[in-house]
Amino acid sequence: MVSYLHLTVVAFSVFVAAVVVLGAPADPLTHADEFHDDFEAADDGTDDYDEEEEMGSSFKKPNFTSAPQHFRVRMGDSVRLSCEVDELGPGYTLLWKREEGDILTAGSVLIVKDTRISHEGNSLIIRNISMADQGSYICQISTQDQRELRHIIDILVPPSVKPVPSTGLAVVKKGEPVTLSCEVTGNPLPVVTWTREGAKKFPDGQRTMLGHMITFVKTDRHHSGVYTCTAENSEGSPAKGVINLEITYEPEIEVELNLVTIAEGYNTELTCTVHGEPKPNVFWTKNEERLDSTSGPHSPHHRYVQTSTGSRHVLSIDNVQSHDFANYTCHGENRFGRDHKTIEMTGVASTATLKRNKPLTNGVELEWVTVSHTPLMEYRLRYRRPSASHWEELLLKANEQDSEQGGMLFNHVHQLHGLASATEHELTIESKNKFGWSRPLHVEFTTLPEGGSDSTVTEAAVHEAGRVTSAARQTSWSVVSATIVLTLAAILC
Repeated sequence: MVSYLHLTVVAFSVFVAAVVVLGAPADPLTHADEFHDDFEAADDGTDDYDEEEEMGSSFKKPNFTSAPQHFRVRMGDSVRLSCEVDELGPGYTLLWKREEGDILTAGSVLIVKDTRISHEGNSLIIRNISMADQGSYICQISTQDQRELRHIIDILVPPSVKPVPSTGLAVVKKGEPVTLSCEVTGNPLPVVTWTREGAKKFPDGQRTMLGHMITFVKTDRHHSGVYTCTAENSEGSPAKGVINLEITYEPEIEVELNLVTIAEGYNTELTCTVHGEPKPNVFWTKNEERLDSTSGPHSPHHRYVQTSTGSRHVLSIDNVQSHDFANYTCHGENRFGRDHKTIEMTGVASTATLKRNKPLTNGVELEWVTVSHTPLMEYRLRYRRPSASHWEELLLKANEQDSEQGGMLFNHVHQLHGLASATEHELTIESKNKFGWSRPLHVEFTTLPEGGSDSTVTEAAVHEAGRVTSAARQTSWSVVSATIVLTLAAILC
């Protein structure tokens, strides 16, 4: 009994396959004459073939009445693929298959073993759509020319993101290139946008970048930070991937001021900013002597306090004494190298600030202001032509009238004479208090030519402007007059 059933199934499968490949056989009794005539025609050297004649004059080739469709569906949805035919005669079979060749149905027989797939009439129904169902579906009629109707199923998928590297951490040595990327899936294909944490700009000044990957050819510490790739399409919420980029490099130190002027008895702070990856070890020295960051109340450095916030490091000095005036150096070191910057703390006056630089015919009028925590004693001016090797020197006594704002600001005006006219000069200004001379202020100026002044230049410029305006006015009237004459001549003619 089992063997008989098995043979029956095999025979049926062979029959279906034959129908698919060759088409349904014609009725041998009804069409015997046609086959005989075709055989004789072939003997006569004629190989014309007419499928309608083979199927009988009462049948015609079936044609599709359904149009090809492109379905865009979400996972879990159902879809009906229609395959209507105007006339499917008894000699034809309709089947459904995948683009890859898998046969789903043949006639009324469901071949595929998938409970989600069924057929009603000539339509194929797929329920609970999954990603595996995406692709082309072909409805085929077993005609000699294998007529086909093709439908496409597109699965709409929300975006998803996987950062590369998958750990979300990229470590690169300064100067080397790096590529950050995000593997993105979704349908429609998502648009990927990159941003930096804290709304920071990219090194090239942009706030966003597009594409699934970004590359920095030569990295430095400014590339360090958190980068986020955001994938968006029309389906679902945006997906994000985060990558932390670390640039390893030797310490880099910046100081806010390289000269700090202060008076005895005041408190002050010396500040440096130390960058580096890995995080550098930071310490301070005074005249090359290392300061103990944990000095107690009896230590000679007990008035020195070291603190840090992030990359900003501060050395605070309370109740400054004269022996505190020294060079203080901020040091940073890690396994990639070291760096240092020095701050001079002194009681001398600050470098002067220039307020006025007015060239004269044989000299210059200067005004400058100086900050000093102790009274100024004198000023020193040095000047020369740029080509000269020798400096002329002039000492000026500081006056009490120079002092402003409780004696901290000192303003001074001086006219320097006896210089050659119409020549370039360079000059320095220094201020002296009880702690010594300040750093010099550098000034450049060119004396005026003989007989020249600002007012003379202005009058000449006004006279020239008036002359040009008058000439322009005369030219304009000449043009107008010529135009009038030509117009009258044209009218009279």
